[in-house]
Amino acid sequence: MTASNDLQSLLKRIEKATSRLEELATKRAEQKNSETASTGNNNSNNSSSGSVSSGISPDAGADSKAVLEYEAVVKPFVDQYVELSSKIGGVVQEQAQAVSALYAAQRNFIRIACLTKKPSMDQLSALIVPQQKEIQQAIEIKDKNRPSEFFDNLSTVAEGVSAFGWVTVEPTPVPYINEMKDSAQFYSNRVLRTWREKDDTHVEWVKAFLSILREMAAYVKQLHTTGLMWNAKGQDPADALKAIEGSSSAPAASVSASSSAGASASAAVPPPPPPSLPPAPEAADQDICGESAPAARGALFADLNKGTSVTSGLRRVDKSEMTHKNPALRASNVVHGKPQSAASGSAHAHKQTELAQRPPRMALEGHKWTVENYGTEHLTIEATETRQTVYMYNCKGTTLEIKNKLNSIAIDGCQKCGIVFDSLVSECSVVNSKSVQVQARETVPSIQIDRTDGAHIFLSEAARDNTQIITAKASEVNISYPFETANPEDDNFVEQPIPEQLQTVVKDGKLVTTILEHTG
Repeated sequence: MTASNDLQSLLKRIEKATSRLEELATKRAEQKNSETASTGNNNSNNSSSGSVSSGISPDAGADSKAVLEYEAVVKPFVDQYVELSSKIGGVVQEQAQAVSALYAAQRNFIRIACLTKKPSMDQLSALIVPQQKEIQQAIEIKDKNRPSEFFDNLSTVAEGVSAFGWVTVEPTPVPYINEMKDSAQFYSNRVLRTWREKDDTHVEWVKAFLSILREMAAYVKQLHTTGLMWNAKGQDPADALKAIEGSSSAPAASVSASSSAGASASAAVPPPPPPSLPPAPEAADQDICGESAPAARGALFADLNKGTSVTSGLRRVDKSEMTHKNPALRASNVVHGKPQSAASGSAHAHKQTELAQRPPRMALEGHKWTVENYGTEHLTIEATETRQTVYMYNCKGTTLEIKNKLNSIAIDGCQKCGIVFDSLVSECSVVNSKSVQVQARETVPSIQIDRTDGAHIFLSEAARDNTQIITAKASEVNISYPFETANPEDDNFVEQPIPEQLQTVVKDGKLVTTILEHTG
């Protein structure tokens, strides 16, 4: 009887404990659901407000000196360029819209840089995606409209727009901008030559676009001399990545996977053509012995402060040890170069050898003949269409003969080469070459010579009075052409050099440039 009562009492206690556990489980589930709903509301509120999710509001940093100066210096010329492009219309206006969007993307990038710390390279690759897209868009518009009458305008912008890539160049972005400006000026000269007498709008258009690059270089020199300035005490770069993604149409990338996002973005959109980044300034401050630059400078100034006693440790050289008085010593002396110079020279020689060892190739790809890596051969190309072009690269001692009429010829990185052609529709350009001879049997409208030492141009009688020759950063350029006299027996080729020195003076508030002549 007692055992039965004890068992019933135990069962009741178990039932009460079970009921209590069930109540606790129910309350816990209700509490968890309530917390999940609250978290979901907070997330929705954060997603509806960019300032909460990214930590950087769209207006933050807009009043910083870097942003205000950028707007004041660059924006007026961007607006003027866009306005003139709309007057020209067509593909020029379409390309100008990409440049305008690029300006807005870079302004936003500078604004965010004022608020955040310097990001890693992977994060930086993701941050510059909006600018890369607009640069690529401007270049693609040029590539898709080669038959356009405004192709030179499009090429001017396509070459110069890469200057916006200065934000990734360290520690000297200004020379990079100037280099892109020079590339754009090469094509802008063609625009001026074509439209100067036809439409003044194109002249003003060239001035406006080049002014963008010129003022950008001045702005960077003033505020970002050694590269884009970031805020050392600013927010985390992850916030900058979120802000960039939220303010552009670029695909979103999580902060934790910023490396993969940067890599895929770089693969999808080719970056502008800035050169590889130089070594960090910290590395440059170390000498070859590992001594820091400040310590070395301190030791140097300490020695200089000794005055005349700085030479007390030197000994007088005996006459028997002087090489200029003992020819036998000169014969045995060997001057050793610095290891660093020898290494750099060896690397340069290795690079040249590797370039020279590439297999020669001559092929027609579409409408473009490619001739590269040849030595002392005599090659012949027979053009079958006037729209075909020839690109000759890295040849040494090669003679290339081109028969029939074609569009254009480009000679790049060649030495001691000779090119003979019948007639061209457009132009012949020589770039980065040495000791090149070019002969036109019939006509050629224009010959461009850029960054070339030693070029000899032979013009036919038909081309003599109808060919424009444009040179930039070139030396030892000579032009030969037939010259007619009253006596046919005295007719001969005349050789004239292109002037290399110019003299500029200011007269009546204007620059007057003349050829500098030497007498004596």
